[in-house]
Amino acid sequence: MLSMVYDDGGEVSTIYWPNPYFSYWQNSRKIYNFSREAELDSTGHFLASDNATFDAADLGSTGVRRRLTLDTDGNLRLYSLDGEAWTVSWMAFSNPCIIHGVCGINAVCLYTPSPACVCAPGHERADRSDWSRGCRPTFSNSTGGRDEQVKFVALPHTDFWGFDLNNSEYLSLDACEAQCTGEPSCVVFQYKQGKGECYPKSLMFNGRTFPGLPGTAYLKVPADFNVPELRIHQWQTDDGLAIQEGIAGCDAAAPEVLLNVSGTAKMSSNQGKSLWFYFYGFLSAFFVIEVFVIAFGCWLFSKKGILSRPSELLAVEEGYRMITSHFRAYSYSELQTATRKFRAEIGRGGSGTVYKGVLDDDRTVAVKVLQDVSQSEEVFQAELSAIGRIYHMNLVRMWGFCSEGAHRILVYEYVHNGSLANVLFQGTGNSGGLLGWKQRFSIAVGVAKGLAYLHNECLEWIIHCDMKPENILLDDEMEPKITDFGLAKLLNRDGSDSGLSRIRGTRGYMAPEWVSSLPITEKVDVYSYGVVLLELMKGKRVSDWVVDGKEGLETDVRTVVKMIVDRSKRGDGGWVADLVDERLDGEFNHAQARIFAQLAVSCVEEDRNKRPGMKNVVQTLISADDESRDNEYPEI
Repeated sequence: MLSMVYDDGGEVSTIYWPNPYFSYWQNSRKIYNFSREAELDSTGHFLASDNATFDAADLGSTGVRRRLTLDTDGNLRLYSLDGEAWTVSWMAFSNPCIIHGVCGINAVCLYTPSPACVCAPGHERADRSDWSRGCRPTFSNSTGGRDEQVKFVALPHTDFWGFDLNNSEYLSLDACEAQCTGEPSCVVFQYKQGKGECYPKSLMFNGRTFPGLPGTAYLKVPADFNVPELRIHQWQTDDGLAIQEGIAGCDAAAPEVLLNVSGTAKMSSNQGKSLWFYFYGFLSAFFVIEVFVIAFGCWLFSKKGILSRPSELLAVEEGYRMITSHFRAYSYSELQTATRKFRAEIGRGGSGTVYKGVLDDDRTVAVKVLQDVSQSEEVFQAELSAIGRIYHMNLVRMWGFCSEGAHRILVYEYVHNGSLANVLFQGTGNSGGLLGWKQRFSIAVGVAKGLAYLHNECLEWIIHCDMKPENILLDDEMEPKITDFGLAKLLNRDGSDSGLSRIRGTRGYMAPEWVSSLPITEKVDVYSYGVVLLELMKGKRVSDWVVDGKEGLETDVRTVVKMIVDRSKRGDGGWVADLVDERLDGEFNHAQARIFAQLAVSCVEEDRNKRPGMKNVVQTLISADDESRDNEYPEI
């Protein structure tokens, strides 16, 4: 277990690993553990007597020197000696915001997507050089009295773990607020919709916020404390800015993110002059000039935040903007403006139409307008809460949604190089040129990792149900990102789980289970991935392959698999080369291509129980990559 203890004699202490939200059996731990022994073997596998276990990224590599270190940022990391440098091969937390105490008291750790500390609204840094000292309130600490008038500031998707005064279920928001109002020691409470869970808290430690985090924190402040209602989140790099400083363990080389919180301007004198112009009836030309000055000042207010405001709001705005600027609900009018009334169409499919847009903060996004979604707004947002918690480099990130009235719209990050289908089959992607063998192998590994994450590592089990090259996007570095995951539930017409029994997917990529009475499992994605592997090798859709010289006929997966199996059994030395895209002119790795073919055949087995899991697929591909680096295979 990892526990954070503040330097105050140990009075404030919380456990943060394993996950304190889960019971011991959910964390796969044993509570009756007296030996307290652990071993890190030579292959990189760790196992403790309480059943804590993990594997190094270079699992299986023998002769590697390793060390397990609890670093100064509170993260537990496993290092492997790669030549003369130590590299991280495992860490307990990929999101540093989960580590308790990383930002100190009255502060929130923000993950957007790099971790950073920010003071809660109405608070300011206690020590500019040390985030562990947290923040101090800018208002008087007199909100504890029962006769004091107070109000609450809502911080969505935010939690301050621990230090609960009590906890209750099935309470309304008003009843939970009344509990905190009537308790002098309550400084904040967290409320979770659904079961009506209420958690009044005496301290604001271990603050964190990120998309999909269930519940809203309500900060108690004096009733006369002015908190702005901020809805538009502008990121600027102008003068008069407050710097968002990174926390311990963040990449020091990463660019600083600057947030405009300037609160001083000199417009009042100009407005006074305009009154003098009115009073003395000066020429209308001067009046027009003054109106222009005022209009220009209003423009500065809306874009730059320069008009005068009370100085006490600086800390409030910095915290509130940072906490509410990630995954959120967008209004329909906002998305209309971003997409210029949905003019720039960049894709269309069975689930809806995708448009390119630019948000107010200059982020380029892909806006997907879903079709035939009959779920209520509450159900739709509940499903999105699971998708919003997903973070993986090989999955397209969702930035928000719209569920106004009958509109059901998703807002994704924009991936510049388009789909794998355009690049592989048509050569129309933004990258230009032909995909080389190394790029194809890297794409196969990335897609496998993304699917393995959806199947095995998400808090909620997700089946893609429509895995195909059109749903694999390529970023600037030609790294693959899977899109449209989670739509199988969102597009469920009747709002029940029975939707997975309805045929989904695209012809040519659908597993046999879709047309049988068998239950649908993650193995349907494995089947579709196998078809994508075959097409990555050949550079053509399976339906366009020419098998045994038969042209003009649509080829199916079973015909291709039979051909591969027959030729491999005959010992035909050239069968692997015939499966590879002829446009590569023989420049490919023979050993990796053989693994590709064998893996594809196993993935498209008729019997789903014979198909491998995506975690096994990832291990096989990584092993093939490592083996090809260790041995110099001749290029064919």
